[in-house]
Amino acid sequence: MLLLVACGGGGGGGNGNAAVEAGAREIKVNSRSYAFAPMDIDVQAGEDIAVVLHSQDQAHDFTIEDKGLVVAVDGGKTAKGGFRLTKSGTYTFYCSISGHRAAGMEGTITAS
Repeated sequence: MLLLVACGGGGGGGNGNAAVEAGAREIKVNSRSYAFAPMDIDVQAGEDIAVVLHSQDQAHDFTIEDKGLVVAVDGGKTAKGGFRLTKSGTYTFYCSISGHRAAGMEGTITAS
């Protein structure tokens, strides 16, 4: 798995958003206390993805388990971060802000 880390554009929040590769497929993800929509995301292994994360209420982030932070966003803002999963499989994504994951803020990425 290659996770490119740099300041991402997207106007809205969080330092350390992973860089977005040119031509990456955008996937819009809405976040609110304490859920993501969609909760299930399908990608192709090796595909460059740009997560466009919008927060409806407070700070949230999109972190892939064992891979790291993709994008963080402040409340009421939208930000973008990129990732590429090089191997097929099922991956869990979640909000790493204290208490959010425990409250059910997680989902699944399936790479085929």
